[in-house]
Amino acid sequence: MKRLLKITLVLAISLIAFGTYAQDATHGVGSIHKFTVNVDASKVHLADHVGNTYTWAVFQADGTTAAVSGTDYSFTSAGAGVDANTVNIQWLQAGTFFVEVTEANVAGACTTLRRLQILVSTGTIDLAVIASDNAGAVVTGGALTDCNDGSGALIDNITNDFGSSTRYFTVSMANESNPWTTGAWGFDFATSVASTVTSSAGGTVTGSSVAVASGTSQVILAVTTANTPGISPANDITLNLVASGAFITTGAGNTSEDVANAANNTPDSFVITASPETSVIAID
Repeated sequence: MKRLLKITLVLAISLIAFGTYAQDATHGVGSIHKFTVNVDASKVHLADHVGNTYTWAVFQADGTTAAVSGTDYSFTSAGAGVDANTVNIQWLQAGTFFVEVTEANVAGACTTLRRLQILVSTGTIDLAVIASDNAGAVVTGGALTDCNDGSGALIDNITNDFGSSTRYFTVSMANESNPWTTGAWGFDFATSVASTVTSSAGGTVTGSSVAVASGTSQVILAVTTANTPGISPANDITLNLVASGAFITTGAGNTSEDVANAANNTPDSFVITASPETSVIAID
């Protein structure tokens, strides 16, 4: 019994020394957050602390192992120095981390430590696809159904070419409900019928994949397919573009969109109405 009591006391003392923490905030992979101490209501460094030295650090879930800069997180501002009472941190990996700051007085002999527990989640990465016009404005309802682009055009008697139709889909990437612009991103896609797909500025289409450059949170894809003349609605085209495999790129590599957020990767479909397949004019 005495031995059990002794072990219990040692554990209790250890917990007090280390501190017990509840999760203080949830952030998303790739997001950048500003951490601050010792400021007034106007975010000005408190006079009593001016001249002190601050050292910021990030630890893994056990609270003692240092997180790896460039893999788990990255300081996007100075992480230490005189009057460095703020720091910007970009999260690069999902997991639980502790953000800690040590403040030393001007003499440098005495210090105070503070820390927060942060849960970093991939669940905030969200790609969305909408049926749109060529400027990115959403198209819904009856406007999704329209004649093919060759409707009313003169058909060449030699080539018998009924032309093609182009429709647009706007794809956007967000993180923590904010447009993702701090890194590259990308996705795969599939169209409902054979099509040629091109992207607006910032996006590069290779096969059935799109790579989007850093600084661009949205691209507009032009999807062009051959018209199918004949009886309507039997020869109408239902055109859709479904995205998959979405990811963002941080300093630690690629992080994929959570499956739970994939519902909005499938937009409404366009219906391209067929024109009659009028034969060549015959002469008796």
